[in-house]
Amino acid sequence: MYASNYFSHPNFKFPNSIFNINRQYVPALLAAMGTERQDEMAEQLVGADYALYLILAVEAAQQLADELAPITSKWSLPRSHPLSMDLSLCSIDCAEQCYLKHEHWLTFWFYSEEGPENWMDGYSDQFYDLTVEIDFDQLTIRRLSGPSR
Repeated sequence: MYASNYFSHPNFKFPNSIFNINRQYVPALLAAMGTERQDEMAEQLVGADYALYLILAVEAAQQLADELAPITSKWSLPRSHPLSMDLSLCSIDCAEQCYLKHEHWLTFWFYSEEGPENWMDGYSDQFYDLTVEIDFDQLTIRRLSGPSR
């Protein structure tokens, strides 16, 4: 099943999203990474056209989260717990970006949904988001950023 048909919320968090993977399915995706099931799981979640891009984005986001974990575990807002970088708590949205003729990329957002109903209205104790931009034609990572907290 495609993410936009089965694994998505009725209303995407981002108006230009082409798919959304609800966080309840992300632990299975993460467990499949690096195994013979990763391609099958990615295709099941987002379809064949975006599966490879999803795999690249997850690998990049996981690497960034692993690098930031020791640093972010010391971050906290007043009266909040330290930030944990656990991608299994994230939902994933993706949008296509095409500003110039020769620049076409996909932007993936990994974001926690704990806390406020609309996470853009404020931070929960464990709020974070990561962004991965992938060059659509070159299959390369253009940019990694986050967390916003």
